[in-house]
Amino acid sequence: MEIDFSIGNVSAKLVRGWFLGGMKLVTPSESIWLQHPLQPSTHFSFRLKRSWQRSISGHQVRVEKTRSLLVAGVRPQSYSVFVDGELVANDHGL
Repeated sequence: MEIDFSIGNVSAKLVRGWFLGGMKLVTPSESIWLQHPLQPSTHFSFRLKRSWQRSISGHQVRVEKTRSLLVAGVRPQSYSVFVDGELVANDHGL
């Protein structure tokens, strides 16, 4: 899954691999892992809502993931991307 958005004048995207669960923020100049596929916390979590915050190009970027309570690993999840506290993109999928 890919979600395209902008951080100021910089184009960016949130990329998540459905099979291994890795998730990263990608800009033309850098790639930042939010969930690495080799970390156990990527695959084993009981929280329904998780968030990650990073500083990119002088802006605060926050990504929130919300999942369902039952059979969460195989059901669509909601993703929201905030830049400097303002919602810039959201999507629902695996």
